[in-house]
Amino acid sequence: MKPQILTTTSGEELIVLTRREYDVLLAQLGDEDAEDRMTIRLVDEARAALDAGTEFLLPVWFSDGLMANRNPIRTVREHCSRTPAQMAQAAGITEEQLARFESGKALPPAAILDAISADAGIDPRILRRMYEETDA
Repeated sequence: MKPQILTTTSGEELIVLTRREYDVLLAQLGDEDAEDRMTIRLVDEARAALDAGTEFLLPVWFSDGLMANRNPIRTVREHCSRTPAQMAQAAGITEEQLARFESGKALPPAAILDAISADAGIDPRILRRMYEETDA
């Protein structure tokens, strides 16, 4: 939001900020109370997004696998202790197709991601989001 500038009759300019913008400014200047208000606001917004289903939490094992530079599908497969043959069978694809998805040479369709998610017992939005963001 762009701050509103008001000019008084004497020519002095006044800046109108939202409370959020004001708290951000104060927090950047080291005001601990403003930092606390911003932290509370961010936590409340995150909880609301989780409750609304617009955001979700990644399991630690998943984020750790990604940080280790592993492919999302490979991360899921390894976490579930599945062989490539087992994961391919569960997803209804060949091992060669799975290898192409894990190597990044091909992008898996949503149905395959959902099948892998179902086999692994994870929220299908996790894998879908990884590939939606890759496509963007």
